Amino acid sequence: MDINFGSKAPSQYALDAIKALRTAPLAKAVSIRKQAARQRSVPLPFRLDAGLTDQWPVRDQFGRGTCVAFATLAAVELHRALRDDMLPERLSEQFLHERMVSSHPASDTKEAGMPKGGVLLHQALRALEQDGVVGAEYAPYKSLASSLNGQSQPVPSPAAVDAALSNLIQCRAYGTIGTPEGMDPDRVDNFQPGEDTAEKMLDFLREGLPVVVGLPLFQHASGLNNWVLPSTIRSGMVPCPDDLDAHVLEGPRADGHVVCLTGYRPDPAEPSGGWFVFRNSWGLGFGTHSALKLAGTRGYGLLSATHINNYCWEYLVPVPQEVNA
Repeated sequence: MDINFGSKAPSQYALDAIKALRTAPLAKAVSIRKQAARQRSVPLPFRLDAGLTDQWPVRDQFGRGTCVAFATLAAVELHRALRDDMLPERLSEQFLHERMVSSHPASDTKEAGMPKGGVLLHQALRALEQDGVVGAEYAPYKSLASSLNGQSQPVPSPAAVDAALSNLIQCRAYGTIGTPEGMDPDRVDNFQPGEDTAEKMLDFLREGLPVVVGLPLFQHASGLNNWVLPSTIRSGMVPCPDDLDAHVLEGPRADGHVVCLTGYRPDPAEPSGGWFVFRNSWGLGFGTHSALKLAGTRGYGLLSATHINNYCWEYLVPVPQEVNA
């Protein structure tokens, strides 16, 4: 499956970020035991998007490295729908991705191994707060085919820029294991792998706030990564090396994928307590067998709380609250 994921290690010093994710297995086990010891009462399964998925079709990034834009706007659209008691709107991933790349480039965009056009969630935060969002009608999404045919990605029209500036978004929270340049340290939750990141994500979801998370890829002996294994595509369950009964996986790699967390399923058999439901951006070809027993919706999937605890490298809570320009 030919997919350009669109994320990378969230640090100017990518090797340091990857090294941090390779926390000793013993330290991870201790963290899991500590979490279990102070775990709250088992939560009931829930989906923030329950009842909305039929009217809010899963979208497809069509081979471009635009997962950050898709996941970020999924969180914005879902929260606004819940806040305003309305169906989710259709915002422009094309506009957000272009603003991230052109107006808020990462300092390490030339790093080897970076997906073409790949960006970080802290770039999404800056674009949301400084450039805003706009409806898809202002900047329709362009597929990979248009780029391969020699067509450049269009610059947003003045009308799109003006409309977006009246729709700025203040983000609630941002966290990373890296050190993004130019950000106020007080705005950054510098967490470490193996900490109770899953509980933090669950707390946001309990507040009704979708969370965008970035995770590294892991390599399978087949040459495929953990996100595109046939079993992953069928079930929507994305394994990590620390999951029970997972395949042998090597890594983490310096490239990754970003998705939007929309719900949670407790599971006493999962060492850290359960599974997060996420909305992917690969159309209905992902999670094709999940409708019967797992995430419950094609195009969605599951990440273990252990996976989030040990390997989440960046998160963003893009609360869609308008601010003054």
